[in-house]
Amino acid sequence: MKRDNRQPGLEMRVDREARRISNQHRQLDEFYGMVVSSLEGGMLARARSEFVRFHDALEAHFQVEEQIHFPALHGLAPELDAELASLVEEHREFRERLERLAELFERGDAARCARDLDGLVVELATHEGREERIGRHVAGRNGRSSG
Repeated sequence: MKRDNRQPGLEMRVDREARRISNQHRQLDEFYGMVVSSLEGGMLARARSEFVRFHDALEAHFQVEEQIHFPALHGLAPELDAELASLVEEHREFRERLERLAELFERGDAARCARDLDGLVVELATHEGREERIGRHVAGRNGRSSG
């Protein structure tokens, strides 16, 4: 007799969290755009405030992934452990870079802030793409749509 290893509750949670994560990625893009716009407009104080908002939102996003989404993905696909651990390590590296950026904003180095923030966001987009591909892979493997 074949056992059904499906976990419908966990699958629904992963599907819901995947949509939440994707929405957060879009919101982070908007926050980034606001920081850049202020930097380009020479409004450093405003850019600093918007950067704090971006930083806080990104930290909250990382926590959702690390505490809810990644453990749920692991529950459905334990073979992804190495990939998920790699993503968590990248979160640590992003956090370090965000702290260095916060110091640049405090010093008022607008040009370097813009350059370093742009580099971070390019790498963050690649990272987000990997996260979303993993979510789609797990959802597809379990017969669910994640989108």
